[in-house]
Amino acid sequence: MNDAVWVIIPAGGQGVRARSPVPKQLQEIGGKTVLERTVSRLARVSGVTGIVVALPAPPSDPDTQTLMEQVKRRLHAVSDSGVQLVFVPGGNTRQESVYNALRAVPDGTRWVAVHDASRPFCTGALFERVREAARKHGAAICAVTPPDTVKSIRIEADESWVQATLERDSLASVQTPQVFAAEVLRLAHEAARRDGVMGTDDSQLVERLGHEVAVVEGERSNLKLTHPEDLALAKVLLGEEPAGGIPAVGLGFDVHRLVPRRKCVIGGVDIPFEKGLLGHSDADVLCHAVMDAVLGALGKNDIGQWFPDDDPRYEGVSSIGLMTDMWNALKSDAKILNVDAVVIAESPKIMPHSQQMRANIAGALRCEVGRVSIKATTAERLGTIGRGEGIAAFCVVTVRRLKEGPG
Repeated sequence: MNDAVWVIIPAGGQGVRARSPVPKQLQEIGGKTVLERTVSRLARVSGVTGIVVALPAPPSDPDTQTLMEQVKRRLHAVSDSGVQLVFVPGGNTRQESVYNALRAVPDGTRWVAVHDASRPFCTGALFERVREAARKHGAAICAVTPPDTVKSIRIEADESWVQATLERDSLASVQTPQVFAAEVLRLAHEAARRDGVMGTDDSQLVERLGHEVAVVEGERSNLKLTHPEDLALAKVLLGEEPAGGIPAVGLGFDVHRLVPRRKCVIGGVDIPFEKGLLGHSDADVLCHAVMDAVLGALGKNDIGQWFPDDDPRYEGVSSIGLMTDMWNALKSDAKILNVDAVVIAESPKIMPHSQQMRANIAGALRCEVGRVSIKATTAERLGTIGRGEGIAAFCVVTVRRLKEGPG
């Protein structure tokens, strides 16, 4: 046996209370998912040898499935730091996920820590406090005294009544990490499975064995991201979301003629087609609509004034590149909240390329792919678009303006 620690991160939940189609641990804060932040932070803690992550069941939603695969690839960078990383299937409950992960911890491991996937702000100092207490006592948790008055209540006929006011000094709001002697934690989980007991945390299962659990002081900044407002607060703490700011909406529209012997570039994607869009740049009609919508939301005129069509510097240039340059100049003014675009074309087909278009636009605007929506429709063979003579795009962009007034 050695004194190294393996960390279990149960990340198999769907985050129902966060009211999001994407599990909360896969939502992005500060350019990284919650899970990535949690894993990378723990991988930097001295003495951590390996991390076992229990992942959710493969999602049916293709966007979430793609995101999960991307997150797994990015997490493998943790292995480059010398920390072993293992993925296991999560269970139907948090307890089952911990049990599955515990079985993957190597034999001979002396200490095992369990840490919530949705607590990305755990500090190394907190981890060390809990680990030191576990070394002395075999099991330790961290907790904070509730800041609010706590009452027990009784519920009668759908109404709630105060039953008693509890003494806060004897109460604790329990956090993670929790650190245990590996054999103690294994025995606790095996006993719980045998007895059909479901606990709310791992220390409760250890308590059932009659094993005392030490408590050390936690950190109020060690937030558990459970509800939508928790995720919003986390983004503010990381500087991703402004604490204030003014919401604003912009509308963009563009249309270009289809002609022979031109590449068909839409949303930064080269689409195989016998015709392309005519324009001074690459005539990317979708990008132009998005850019005009962003500029409109910020009161910054239109793309014609930013990138004139009589300037030779922009002849044939990539519109995704222009969007990137534009946003680099504006990103201190605003935060992108949502991009909703519609492409109108009889042909070529747009939707087979929409995922790459979303990724391209999100990259240029430095926002999550989930904030970008691209839809497509036809003109039902009416007018110039319906006759296949051109392609048009509409876009609505919502931003949070960090500076008041137009620039």
